[in-house]
Amino acid sequence: MKLILRRCIIAALFLSVTGFLFLAAEGKHESAPFRGISGQNLNAAVLPADSEFFLLTEECLKAVLSPIRNFVSTCEASTLTVENLFSNAAENVQALSTFIRGQNSAISRQEALLQASAFLKYSHKYKVPLDLLLAVAYTESHFDSSARSPAGAAGIMQVMWKIHSGLLQANGIMAEEELYTPDKGIAAGALLISRYLKAYGDTQTALGRYYGGSPTVYWGRISRNLAKVKDAKLMASLN
Repeated sequence: MKLILRRCIIAALFLSVTGFLFLAAEGKHESAPFRGISGQNLNAAVLPADSEFFLLTEECLKAVLSPIRNFVSTCEASTLTVENLFSNAAENVQALSTFIRGQNSAISRQEALLQASAFLKYSHKYKVPLDLLLAVAYTESHFDSSARSPAGAAGIMQVMWKIHSGLLQANGIMAEEELYTPDKGIAAGALLISRYLKAYGDTQTALGRYYGGSPTVYWGRISRNLAKVKDAKLMASLN
């Protein structure tokens, strides 16, 4: 029961924060949600860039997750404190977005934040290891959401719409243009990788199917970037 509750809370957290971050990135939220705990506005001229970004992320989480806070605080079955949940989630989003921008400096802070949230969300939803999902995105597009290959592979995860459109539409991705958004592009890649992992039961074979070529060649490319992701030690514990 404790494990089920914990997973539900984490899933709700990622689903909630993703929607909020998209609105925030589009400028649809005013300054009120971004006030500090003391009620004072964050001062961009005083805070270093990384500190400002971390506080922004943490306050976003607090703003959208108050219903979860109330639920958890009344449930004795959970051994996770709300404070730890917020703190770890904020750290994870910040660490992932910083890593993404470190690999591709052309990506804006807002874009990196949206990508980080989507990677967390769809890794959890489709049960694809986060480091593997990041390594595939790194290999395929260098985290460039506008990428398109000569063969027509689109977005961060370089998904082929003409091959997978039926499956993608059945899962809420209705047009090829959506593959160029962080949320839908990462969702599509995670969905496909999840299907192949279940079908083949072997990571290298599954990724070869995703790539559509030699599993050995592709795994050589993936494994190098997978090592970089693991060396970065990006994730705080959510257990």
